[in-house]
Amino acid sequence: MLISRRWFIGGMASLGVAPVLRAAAGTFSAGKPNLTFGVVTDIHLSIYRKKGVLAYHGEEKFRKTMEWFRDHGVDGVVICGDMADHGLVDELDAVARAWYAAFPDGKAPDGRKVEKLFVYGNHDWEGYKYGNVAKKHFGDKAYDHAINKDLAAAWKRSFHEDYAPIWHKEVKGYSFIGAHWIADHCRGWDEKGVPQTPGWFAANGKSLDPSKPFFYMQHPPLKNTCHCDWVWGHDDGKSTAALSAFRNAVAFSGHSHASINDERAIWQGAFTSIGAGSLKYIGLEYGDVAPFGRENDLPMREQRGEDPYKVMWKLNTHKDGHQGMLVRVFDDRIVFNRRDCVDFSVLGDDWVVPTPLADPPPFAYAKRAAASVAPEFQNGAELKVCIAKGKNRGGKNVPVVEQSVMEVTIPAASNTMNARVFDFALKITDDHGGRDDRYVFAKGFYRSVSGGKANVPTTCRFPVSRLHVSGKLRIEVFPRNSFGRAGKPIATDFTLAVPS
Repeated sequence: MLISRRWFIGGMASLGVAPVLRAAAGTFSAGKPNLTFGVVTDIHLSIYRKKGVLAYHGEEKFRKTMEWFRDHGVDGVVICGDMADHGLVDELDAVARAWYAAFPDGKAPDGRKVEKLFVYGNHDWEGYKYGNVAKKHFGDKAYDHAINKDLAAAWKRSFHEDYAPIWHKEVKGYSFIGAHWIADHCRGWDEKGVPQTPGWFAANGKSLDPSKPFFYMQHPPLKNTCHCDWVWGHDDGKSTAALSAFRNAVAFSGHSHASINDERAIWQGAFTSIGAGSLKYIGLEYGDVAPFGRENDLPMREQRGEDPYKVMWKLNTHKDGHQGMLVRVFDDRIVFNRRDCVDFSVLGDDWVVPTPLADPPPFAYAKRAAASVAPEFQNGAELKVCIAKGKNRGGKNVPVVEQSVMEVTIPAASNTMNARVFDFALKITDDHGGRDDRYVFAKGFYRSVSGGKANVPTTCRFPVSRLHVSGKLRIEVFPRNSFGRAGKPIATDFTLAVPS
């Protein structure tokens, strides 16, 4: 059903649902902003040798992104950690080299200073321990190349500024506070890498101008904020508690690599919290549909026993899962413009956050989920189902074996900016009361809807031997948005022969 913007806003208001404020896709809202800055995270520049010479995966992508920010007039750039994939000073130097290529002497072409708003992540802090990469390149001297050996010296060497575990910078009259990862190994949940935040805000919070938003960044997601309570790598909650006293706080984080065109990437409660995605690749390991996982995902730790039986591998986002955002700050609003950094096309409608933060906040999850628009299949869309041969992933006590797999090819749903497909839910029933549910990420769900990558069929494959149904089947497929709201299904019948 097509509805007008005026009807939607009026109708939602009459239902007591606050409309989500959006600017038209690709615009930056009207007027001249007071402040413009770029945001990326998890760039993971990674050392390798090319014809005997050290080189760095991701350096060119990072440099081009910085050039795009430069060409759009940024006053600073936020990086929420994991700059150096293997925690090596050499990789941090590559980050700095790309930065200064875009901003010579740290300045824009018109001579304005462009501020580095960077923090360390767990890879920067302990990445030299991951695998044998550091040792492979530098042997027994690997730790001499580790950022961790002297965090301050590495920072000074690469970025030509003094280091502090938590820093405060002013950019055009707006405060930015950055907290480095400086403690404990990566745990994947209740991270303790950023212990300094509560003390800093207790000592300095009153000095922040309450009439303006301020911006805070750390590497792990703030617990129970962006992507809710299930996101991989969230912290131990101490930062959430500290910022809850500041309604004008806007926090950015990384670590989870969760896509920023997932509408749960922005959260509002006592303050605003945003997961900034990743410039390197988009992560998939979520627990948002626990206790089940998707066929092309890696499940949460509670479901890893199911993983060896899957015949689909994790969706590969390393080649084209590159995201960032441009933020523009006005007197009365902040506009977040999300970009696919493969071609810098638009990932979704701009998020427009009114300032000061309204009560109730417009980007609170419950009301946005209720007002969200479900994706729909095109008229006449059909499923294709067949039995094919495949091999399971295998692992531990589960061998890899060739076996029969059910293959369901799902046509692309009608992707639009505010009703895009996140995943598909498959409901399979038989004529004697059996039921099996399967889930699969939509192919290209993390790409711009304006491109072909997000508008192609998705194939879901799973082993016949692990189905809970047999005989005459009814297969229904529901397209779902990132809140789990489903559109109308398409269905087909299929007979699954019972082995004699």
